[in-house]
Amino acid sequence: MSISRQEPSTVTRAGFTLIEFVFAMGITSIFAIALVSISVTTGRSFAEMVNYVELDQNNRTALDNLSREIRQVNFLSSFDATHLVFSDKDGQPLTYEYSPTDGSLTRTKNGATTLLLIGCDSMKFDLYQRNPQTNSYDLIAVTNATNCKALTITWSCSRSLLGVRANSESAQVAKIVLRNKQ
Repeated sequence: MSISRQEPSTVTRAGFTLIEFVFAMGITSIFAIALVSISVTTGRSFAEMVNYVELDQNNRTALDNLSREIRQVNFLSSFDATHLVFSDKDGQPLTYEYSPTDGSLTRTKNGATTLLLIGCDSMKFDLYQRNPQTNSYDLIAVTNATNCKALTITWSCSRSLLGVRANSESAQVAKIVLRNKQ
């Protein structure tokens, strides 16, 4: 009976060397940073798109309501840089008021106030006669309410996203003719 003894010819290693570990951590960190960066950018872009769609929808709704109601009024009774006061078809006053301090446009009728727009950076009212200027499609501007037969409302709105003004709606312009004006 013979017992054989084998000598280990090579030493077996278990685990990573320090250089292999640092290299693996570096590559993993680069992939993790790239993944987080793509996720943040994608999330912010998605939030901006949702914000823009909501802003556009609010502007369209306000424009539709303004156009529909102003076309049906009897006449413009008074105005200034931030107010329009109409005599509505039922004889009651209809008021649109822009507040530059809080950036809102409100509608008031029969004591009930409705918020039409928020986040308005600017709003401007221009009054016109119905007839155009000579050799032009531009209407003749007026300065008193009794001669007003058409008006232009221009506004620009924006919203902030995460504390930064992220997107703004392009300026909305509506030229509205008072249909019932004699």
